[in-house]
Amino acid sequence: MLKSPYDWDDIRVFLSVYEMRSFSAAARELGISQPTVGRRIKSLEDGLKNRLFERLSEGLSPTEAGVMLASKAFPMAEAAETLNRQSTLLAADSVGTVRVSMNEQAGMLLSKHVHQIRKTLPGIELELITTHVEASLSRREADLLIRFCKPKQGNLYTQKLSEMPFAVFASKKSDVTPLPQEEDLGAWLWQKDLPWIGWDEEHAYQPDATWMRSTLKMVTPVIRINNAMMMQTMLRENLGIGLLPSAAGDHDTELKRLTPDIPGLVSNLYLIVHGDLRFVPAIRSVMNELLKIFKTAHVMN
Repeated sequence: MLKSPYDWDDIRVFLSVYEMRSFSAAARELGISQPTVGRRIKSLEDGLKNRLFERLSEGLSPTEAGVMLASKAFPMAEAAETLNRQSTLLAADSVGTVRVSMNEQAGMLLSKHVHQIRKTLPGIELELITTHVEASLSRREADLLIRFCKPKQGNLYTQKLSEMPFAVFASKKSDVTPLPQEEDLGAWLWQKDLPWIGWDEEHAYQPDATWMRSTLKMVTPVIRINNAMMMQTMLRENLGIGLLPSAAGDHDTELKRLTPDIPGLVSNLYLIVHGDLRFVPAIRSVMNELLKIFKTAHVMN
């Protein structure tokens, strides 16, 4: 068997420095000390008898040898990650940790049903991550993603989890009168002085924010938020009215529904998993439970 003169840990550190262009940033990412990063890079440079980085005023810049090493090392890292993912297929039981990354809307819907997963799958430890930041499935930053958008590339398997309609909600203490059955929704929405809560500019891509911008063009929100859970909190505190997924708003005993589901404002939620992990028992079991939960929560049409 051929033996490599290089330590894989040195290569891993090198790739982090190459991407970060900084010893300190690489150290933070890897959870090791900066001197350790420096020693690892020095070890590689001694073995290759070439410098890998030049120090410039704007940071580290890879030398020609560094670029050449990176071109060979990145495929090695990808192969190692694939091997790590596929090794979990050896597990025969639904045990272990499953990390689920989701947006806030999915988090609101799922929170009341986590006990169901725990009861059905007692051998699985759940890590639930609520974030806008897209976690990497290939790097095992998460095992499952719940998102509005389908991924456009990569060895990923996508399954439609639910259709999520939205409606307008407010606190039960609110003075705003719900839409009368016979009244036109458009006219009700354009009432003057409705205290709308909306999204900030950074999150204008959210489906409910896009609808507000296109439909209520002249409305200026009294409060802007950057988190769907904060929206629900603001509504409970009777600080205004706002859009929520219908299932989440209907299950909140402190809120009242002001409108029927908004026509045309329906978002699809997708469950996404890396193709290599799709049949891992623990991950597959959690996928099945998520599908059941969203169906029984009456989110799907």
